[in-house]
Amino acid sequence: MKQLPTWMTGVVMAVMFAVMWFALGFITTPELHLGPRALISAFTGALFGTGMGFWLGRQRRGFGQLARRPEFGKAVRRGAVPADADPAEWRRALQHLQKQYRPLRWLAPALYLPMTALSIWLAVTGEPMFWVGAGFMFTIFVITTVSTPRVLRKTTTMLAEVDRRDTAHLTR
Repeated sequence: MKQLPTWMTGVVMAVMFAVMWFALGFITTPELHLGPRALISAFTGALFGTGMGFWLGRQRRGFGQLARRPEFGKAVRRGAVPADADPAEWRRALQHLQKQYRPLRWLAPALYLPMTALSIWLAVTGEPMFWVGAGFMFTIFVITTVSTPRVLRKTTTMLAEVDRRDTAHLTR
């Protein structure tokens, strides 16, 4: 989806969210008829797609064109800057990635642990379906807690390499 235009990505996300909302409606509100369920799903999907489209557009502008290319993600996962990298472009994208991940060090525990506790409480006191929510929230917490320091370490190392190459290029 990185190669799609931002507006198209928003539409794809809206449709996927509306379909998921429609399907989950059979579990959460089985008494609702198909017409109202479809209308609510379409409205919810449109809101989600619009909101995520705007957010994604802002993120893409911050990263620049580099983030749309698959080699950026591969380089960040490896923690190595390619030899033919443009220092200014890579610095901008890596600094934006750090800016995006830094708050997750405290935001992930502050958000996902209370949501996990709430889901467990709701599952114990009422609907067992909330165990799925508790498992989901805890899984997202673990993934975010593990990946955030790793990404921050790798981007710091990559920024140091970009700076080193930039100063070596200027001294020539």
